[in-house]
Amino acid sequence: HNPHTTMVADVMRAMPARGRVMCLALLLAYVEMGTGLRQRAPGRRVGLTPGRRATVGATSTAFVALVLPTAAPAAGAPSESELNRLVVGYRGIRELLANWDYETIRCYSEEAKCQSASARRQAAASNMATCACDFDPTRVQQVMGFKSTKHPLYLADQVMIRAQALLGPDADFDEYDDAVEQWAQHAENANVMSYTSSWGEANPGGGRDAVQRYLDRSKREVVESAELLRKVLSFLPVDIDKA
Repeated sequence: HNPHTTMVADVMRAMPARGRVMCLALLLAYVEMGTGLRQRAPGRRVGLTPGRRATVGATSTAFVALVLPTAAPAAGAPSESELNRLVVGYRGIRELLANWDYETIRCYSEEAKCQSASARRQAAASNMATCACDFDPTRVQQVMGFKSTKHPLYLADQVMIRAQALLGPDADFDEYDDAVEQWAQHAENANVMSYTSSWGEANPGGGRDAVQRYLDRSKREVVESAELLRKVLSFLPVDIDKA
């Protein structure tokens, strides 16, 4: 039993959902700042003490379970409409990944030289006046279902859990449960990293490089989430590839 985990969990339960997300974003920035100090001064032991590292680890563990309020799952297997929402959500994630630099970077110039993915990325990273582009990490949260209760992937894990009743007698229930659990973890990681990215310039020691760094980390989590969601859907009576 870790007293750090208990303390952090109690504090975070008292916070509103938005406060929990901001809490971890600030924590990640604190850890990042400590890492940067160590890199800039290799001859000195600068960074987190063992006690602080324990608190950081405990906070991360507690946060995953507490970041968003979870509704009690509805009774019974999900309807065809609910299952189709998962398919729609999956296609949205695939579209996000296929057009990542267009979805997660906003540009304010219509000049042809500013329209390629590489140009947009370079402009957003360097704040080029000629193209005027900014990273838009909130797009990740929108596509992953963390911005609206009406989004197809809002509380998707609850639908997946209920959908276990639809699995065939020969299905590997443990494999299905593991995929659902990992989906929830990676989706949440994508949410946290994108939220942290959106505060990259405002956090201590931050800047556009911090925004880009956390957005890239978020992308890796989105890739994992897409693969896991497809795996979950492969167990269910849906047509993933149907137009």
